[in-house]
Amino acid sequence: MKKNYENAKSLTAIAEACGVSTMTVSRALRSNSPVKEETRARIVAAAERLGYIRSPRMGRPAAPASHARLKIQLVAGTMGLRLPIFDSRLLISIEQHLAERGHECVIRTCNGDYSQFLQLLENIRHSDADATMILGSLVPEQLRALLEAVPEAVLLDNPGDPSIETPYGSFAFDNVEAARIAVRHLLACGRSKILLVGGIRRHFFTNEIEQGYRETLACRKIDIDEKLILHTDYTSDGAYDAVSAALKGGRSFDAVFTNDEMSSGVYRALLERGMTIPGDVAVCGCDGLPVGTHLFPRLTTVLLDYEALATMAIRHIFEKSKESHTHYHVRILPVLEVRESTVCLKNGK
Repeated sequence: MKKNYENAKSLTAIAEACGVSTMTVSRALRSNSPVKEETRARIVAAAERLGYIRSPRMGRPAAPASHARLKIQLVAGTMGLRLPIFDSRLLISIEQHLAERGHECVIRTCNGDYSQFLQLLENIRHSDADATMILGSLVPEQLRALLEAVPEAVLLDNPGDPSIETPYGSFAFDNVEAARIAVRHLLACGRSKILLVGGIRRHFFTNEIEQGYRETLACRKIDIDEKLILHTDYTSDGAYDAVSAALKGGRSFDAVFTNDEMSSGVYRALLERGMTIPGDVAVCGCDGLPVGTHLFPRLTTVLLDYEALATMAIRHIFEKSKESHTHYHVRILPVLEVRESTVCLKNGK
């Protein structure tokens, strides 16, 4: 009784601060609020300022949404117990978009272990989810099996594979173009020997950035040195080991293209050997992750708009016709963000 009284008192304080009724406050603090957005925002701000937390047992259930409440399952392929930063960013964005609309989100993970994957398939087959989204690192065989288990699933940050016959949709970035943009920029900065630090072999991102890298060098009639194409595990430590081994083996390069998360490992390998960035080696990343602005010098990167990808995917889930069985594949174009790690030689060495 005392808790209910305190909650009611808090609602009154918020109502007085905003000049509205306690009923309006109560409605504004529920999911799928019918209150005008401007008024709701003002009430939420006042509630936060006053430190109000609504009791889960208080009041009547929220009014039903104007659309059916959906249950979405997100299937994420992990590397052991680790989800790469770029996938974590996308997963959080998707979950928050769903929560804001009052929908339920179930997250399932798989680290590639065969027994765990079999259990995942079993759970998915018995799921009552209205839609399925798949992201993260999954070997082609597992991805194919997942799509067979949940036809019409949506792939996020993954274009899929033309050989997959099961209907599916995908929202992904144009990673080939991302590599083209990065390599063209490094060449324009006066660099001629570009080290590509890619990820796991057979992974779509690895394949696509290597394709863009090779195409751009070939277009400029620059011979491709296979020793300047490295593969690692998408981690900072993996990139550090790969670049350290390349330097120890006498490989010579004046620029590096990799992703943002691995860039910190590249920085460490270069700086430990007394090499300067960008004086000796220019470094360009890809993803537009916050880590790039924390490095010194700040990392030039190819920006991938994860928020836009999440928004497009969610909109599709809400608008998709249940009868639709067409393949659709959306690619989002990247944009270069030039920072201090790629100062042009002609301007600044």
